[in-house]
Amino acid sequence: MHSKTHHPTFLLKVKRQGYVYFVSSLLIVIYLCPIWGITQRQYSCAKVPLFVKQKGFDTLRSALSTAEKRYMGLVLIELAEKPAPGEQPDLNNERAKYYQHPSWKSAGYLASITLDRSGNAYAIPAPHISLLYNQPKQQNKIYRVDSKTGIMLPWMQLPIPKAETLQNPYGLLGITYDCADGSIFAATIAGSTRTNEQGVLLHISTHDKKVLDTLKGIDAMGLAVFQGLKGERRLYFGKIRTGEIYSVGIGANGKFIRGSVQLECSVSGIGPRGDDAPRKIRFDRDLMIVNGIAFNYNLQASSEKPETTYVYLRDPSAKTWQLINIQ
Repeated sequence: MHSKTHHPTFLLKVKRQGYVYFVSSLLIVIYLCPIWGITQRQYSCAKVPLFVKQKGFDTLRSALSTAEKRYMGLVLIELAEKPAPGEQPDLNNERAKYYQHPSWKSAGYLASITLDRSGNAYAIPAPHISLLYNQPKQQNKIYRVDSKTGIMLPWMQLPIPKAETLQNPYGLLGITYDCADGSIFAATIAGSTRTNEQGVLLHISTHDKKVLDTLKGIDAMGLAVFQGLKGERRLYFGKIRTGEIYSVGIGANGKFIRGSVQLECSVSGIGPRGDDAPRKIRFDRDLMIVNGIAFNYNLQASSEKPETTYVYLRDPSAKTWQLINIQ
């Protein structure tokens, strides 16, 4: 049993051992994906892209970013200050250098990034204030950055339903890599409106780009795979309309187990605003860390929609999550 006096220790671990940190300048998720976190997390299968060292970047203070103000698309950055031994770099530090392959801005502005066991990066697009560089028909496309060459190319185009883009300019909102079988889970809200939930969760094989299964009628953003002690897997997804976090079982054949969908917890009604949507979910041993932000299906700047972090502790006997802190 964990007492309340242990909670600050858990929060310190969250701050210092985070695999992916986020910097958001818009309502949509904008990422910094630190390379140093990959080398330090033994239980993650993600690998550092080979082009990082090839370009002379220090892997202990470098990151893939879609949050740099002077750049559109993906950028490799190196922080100016080296961290002290045992410390994490400060993402607010000045950048020492940048690198951007010409192909990294070919898709317009990007959002979420996930890395696989070979160091390949998968990214999804996101409109930036306007649709000038992110046309609606391109918002359901996944891009892949090759670990060796650094070249970014379209990897997979998902179907785009007819929709009123004035009500919803977004397509893909979430993406995550599953180390268990080398597959990708993605969430799209293309076709949804404020009053009509038409989103889809997809399970995609990276080997042949085959869609293994879909779960329809769900507008989700944050995605993460939780693996139990016996190897059972569940996909956690954060619903942007209600603030609830659900999970669904994943069968050995890659199919969603329909009858296994269950509510895990909710960020609705808590935090400083009470209307957050779970935009990012990640697991750190017995902790679940949820980043919440208000989402209104528009391009409103996130400076007006601050982010809150919710930390949950798992009770293995009851198989429930207890909220232990809000930041």
